[in-house]
Amino acid sequence: DDLYSGLKTAEYLYGEGKKEIDAYNISAVCMMKIVNLEEININGSRNVGNAIISDVSDIIKESISNKYIFVRYMGPKFAIVFSGVDLEAVEEFMKTVKEKTEAIKIAPAEDYKGDETEVSPKLNIALAKYYKGTALVGVTQKLEEYLDTADTSESNINYL
Repeated sequence: DDLYSGLKTAEYLYGEGKKEIDAYNISAVCMMKIVNLEEININGSRNVGNAIISDVSDIIKESISNKYIFVRYMGPKFAIVFSGVDLEAVEEFMKTVKEKTEAIKIAPAEDYKGDETEVSPKLNIALAKYYKGTALVGVTQKLEEYLDTADTSESNINYL
């Protein structure tokens, strides 16, 4: 389990989680990255960054069904696998999640070096289809690579 988010980690996704996912022929895989988390940690306080991670994960946990697998993938990245759900059905839901999470406002810590009076997360989201019997790690690596190479000013929902 991840300390700050209270979520399972990527290891769970590829082990126990994959068994649940493979009960369905097709699933939607979503990976999101808090693109400004590093900036918040560097310019501000690591405590503020940790609070952002906690708040983002709480909002998403409250918004999704327990039957979906939601993990803290690594660092500023989270993954959700919508088992048995088609990709197109996920887009509207993710727009709502993005709006809710980007509305978070956290007051900076006393040692914050930036100019902002409040800090908010900014998400970049990538979606892909996963087919039972294919490599889940291949799908998540493709999503992760996209998010890691995208311009940090990008904050969209993208299909891969």
